[in-house]
Amino acid sequence: KPFSRNELNRLGITSVQLSELLKEESVHRLRRGVYVLAGTDLSNETQFQAATMRIDGPSAVCLFSALWYYNLTDHIPKKVWLLVPENKHTAHKDIQLLRSSNPRWKIGIEKHKGFAITNLERTLVDSLCAKRNLGPQIGIDALKTALREKKTTLDKVLRMAKSLEVDHRIQNYIEVLA
Repeated sequence: KPFSRNELNRLGITSVQLSELLKEESVHRLRRGVYVLAGTDLSNETQFQAATMRIDGPSAVCLFSALWYYNLTDHIPKKVWLLVPENKHTAHKDIQLLRSSNPRWKIGIEKHKGFAITNLERTLVDSLCAKRNLGPQIGIDALKTALREKKTTLDKVLRMAKSLEVDHRIQNYIEVLA
C-alpha cells in the first residue's frame, strides 16, 4: 500500500532517513510525496491508491482509468482519471480530474482498498456521456465490448443511466445496440 510523507513523519522517519531508504532501494518513490516499499506490486490498484492519497477529499477513479481497470479499452491512460467535486483542482500532471457539480457519490461507486471507483455500468454511462473528454467512439466501443463479453446487459446500463438521470443522453446508443 502506498504511504505519504506525512505518514512517515508520524512514524518518526526523517527526510535524511527517507533519502537513505530511497538510495538503498528499500523504498520507491511513486510520485512526489507518495512512496511504496520495495517489492510492492505496482498494479492499477496501487496507482489508484497513490492518486487518491494526493487528492484531498472525496474522489473516485473514473472514465479512461476505470475503462482500463475493467479491460474495456486498449487505450492505456497516461493519467489517473478521478471524479471530484467541481471546486477541486490539482497541480499533479499525472492526475486528470473530472469535476462535477453533482458527483452522486452514492450511485455506482464501489469502495476498494485505498480508493473508490465507478462500477462497470456507471463507467459505461459516464463514458457515453463524456464525449467531450473521451470522444464519442470510446464509450460506444467499451459498451459493445462489455456486452459482447457478457460483463453487463443493456438493461443494467439503462437502469444506471436512469439512476444518474442521464438516460435521455444515452438513449440513442441503447436503441442502436438493442
